[in-house]
Amino acid sequence: MDKKLKDLTAYEQQFNEDLSSFTEFQASDYIKELKNQGQTDKAIEVGRTLLEQKPELNDYVNYFGYALYNRYINISLEKISENENLFYTILKEIKENCRQERYSPLEASVNKAIKYEMSKSPVDYSKLNELLDMLDGPTLDDQPFINKDGKEFESKKEKWYRQKVRALYETENYSLCLETANIAIASQFKWHYNNKSWIQYYRASSLVKLGRYEEAENTFIALKDHFRAADFSDILFQLYMNTGKENEAYTSLLYEFFLNGFDIKLMPIYLKIQSMCKEKEASKQLSLINALLAKMKNEESEDYKDLDASHVFDKLYDSLMNHLELFIKRHEGKVVYYNEDKGFGTLIDHDQRIFFRQADYIYDEEVLKYDNVSYSLIKSYDRKKDESTYKAILLRTIY
Repeated sequence: MDKKLKDLTAYEQQFNEDLSSFTEFQASDYIKELKNQGQTDKAIEVGRTLLEQKPELNDYVNYFGYALYNRYINISLEKISENENLFYTILKEIKENCRQERYSPLEASVNKAIKYEMSKSPVDYSKLNELLDMLDGPTLDDQPFINKDGKEFESKKEKWYRQKVRALYETENYSLCLETANIAIASQFKWHYNNKSWIQYYRASSLVKLGRYEEAENTFIALKDHFRAADFSDILFQLYMNTGKENEAYTSLLYEFFLNGFDIKLMPIYLKIQSMCKEKEASKQLSLINALLAKMKNEESEDYKDLDASHVFDKLYDSLMNHLELFIKRHEGKVVYYNEDKGFGTLIDHDQRIFFRQADYIYDEEVLKYDNVSYSLIKSYDRKKDESTYKAILLRTIY
């Protein structure tokens, strides 16, 4: 049986003839019933009139706010774009009259505006930042959202921090980005997707902008092995080159070259190798990388005409790996422990114990205890100890 609609005649007469007599209950009940009966425009008219003439009343404001939301906010993105100024004028009106609380339309209204701004290309992060500031992020619900199929998604609080940290970084508010990211990471709520990693990424990127390079480096290295959404090899290379750490930059570059082998998609790495060879005036290696790049671009090359790109790469690999001392620092140490089953061990150099993997030997060699090896050092991250450390790479047995 359909619910009988409430007769609003008495309220309408009171509104027209004796507005000053409205009580909190009557104002709320009248606007709620108007909204529920589909008389949205009338509900808005009554709400605005009460705001002006009965400012002491406030229990009705969320019903009034939802009438505004239903009429002007909860519409398609296309409709919003047709009259964006009106949309944001109404959003401002809702913000001015409704608090962030249960049964308030404020969160839903701001989220609709955020969705609209995020649909634009490019995103206006200044505007997005303003919208996020309309909500008190730390007090938002931190319980994950679960849909009707039982699938779990990020909470309102998690989503707010994810968007806020990005917006602060993109608008160059680096100190506040760092502060907000620190609060988010320290917060006790369940993380979803790669949200925490993204926040750590923008935190580290802000550290770079603030000149705190070592902290940024440690974070990028910690993220590198498990967060694939950013090219941390390039990020670290640029960080090292821009902070006077050429050896670290070239060591990480040569390690990436060693790990990846030949691939047409790795042109950015090969271009960096070319620049390194020019910088170090390594003519033999430069001629090889020039020939490789030419063949990859289907251009004519004076050198190595009879070889295809993969064979030129093999020659380049051997030439670089046999002359690493031309480009990066090399060290010598002795293997003091090796687990053959797991393929890793420890070497010692001037009382410093350093981790290594057999897979990081330049060529596939049998590893024996007490071998003397040459190697280079690269910074890494020990996930068990949750700290930065070093490991030996590009190893070669001396005797």
